[in-house]
Amino acid sequence: MKKTIALSLAAVLAAAIIPTSSAQDAGKVDFEKQILPILKESCFKCHEKEHEENGKVKKPKGKLRLDSAATIMKGGSEYPDENVVAGKPDASWLVKTMTLPDSDDLAMPPEGKGDRVSAANIDLIKKWISEGASFDAWKGVE
Repeated sequence: MKKTIALSLAAVLAAAIIPTSSAQDAGKVDFEKQILPILKESCFKCHEKEHEENGKVKKPKGKLRLDSAATIMKGGSEYPDENVVAGKPDASWLVKTMTLPDSDDLAMPPEGKGDRVSAANIDLIKKWISEGASFDAWKGVE
């Protein structure tokens, strides 16, 4: 009986100490739930698929689209393939442009086009990029 209790106690302790994959993933940034809303709020106004609005054709500024996984990684006409550099937030232009001072011509979003991204949200984007910039199942707009 004592042996059974000891084994059961050991199993419970082992389960509590050894992290499961879901426990490890709990701190991982979820693109669709955490990053996409930031991009929608601060970036889509200028960086989404070409579309018509109020009778005018709106094209993505700098040929940069942020409404699909493929186009986020592709980048725009400037700094192609450097918009998001998986594992390297400091090399990623998405982060660089968000952290520039308002007075810089490359600061995003530019004055009058939306609120600047908060420091907390920039940190979240940096963490997502550091973790490998995974989109999981999200593909976005074709």
